[in-house]
Amino acid sequence: MNRFHIWIAGAVLFVTIALSVSVIAANQSCIPCGDSCYDPSKQSCCQGQVYDGLHWGVCKDACYNIEKQVCCNGKPVNGTRCLPTCGDSFYNPITQSCCQGEPKDGLLWGICGGKCYDLTNETCCNNQIYPGTGWQKCGDTCYNKNNQSCCLGVVYDGKGYTKCGDTCYNPKTESCCKGKVSEGKVECAY
Repeated sequence: MNRFHIWIAGAVLFVTIALSVSVIAANQSCIPCGDSCYDPSKQSCCQGQVYDGLHWGVCKDACYNIEKQVCCNGKPVNGTRCLPTCGDSFYNPITQSCCQGEPKDGLLWGICGGKCYDLTNETCCNNQIYPGTGWQKCGDTCYNKNNQSCCLGVVYDGKGYTKCGDTCYNPKTESCCKGKVSEGKVECAY
């Protein structure tokens, strides 16, 4: 009878140990994460969400994959390095400029009258943005030196207008003699 009790006690002990090991093993492969559970040998738990893979971290309030992203100023960013910020965004200083807190494509940007403009195809004149690169100030306005002239603070259509006394003339179609403009090509006698 003693042997029977020892055998029963041994069987109960074996079953108890086997159940304990299986419960422990089950708990190790399924750890609680939010409303579900995850396997820490293959998955990550980040802020109550299960993610596949072992390389997840927290960046301010967001989860990110630390193998493919970096945490920059509290925001996950794809890549391996943080880019500088421009306002609330990131920008690439190799291909972009930061103007008035806004990333702009291209490296040559300026500010004109409180607005950003592209120095490669626009001109700032008198706090106004004009298309093209040939604009200059003339009196209180601006003119395009590629197809206009400025003489005595007045803009003229066409190139080459020149001062003659207190007025301006087009030397292609007019003459200036002793401060007076004449139509056509006229010889001036001094």
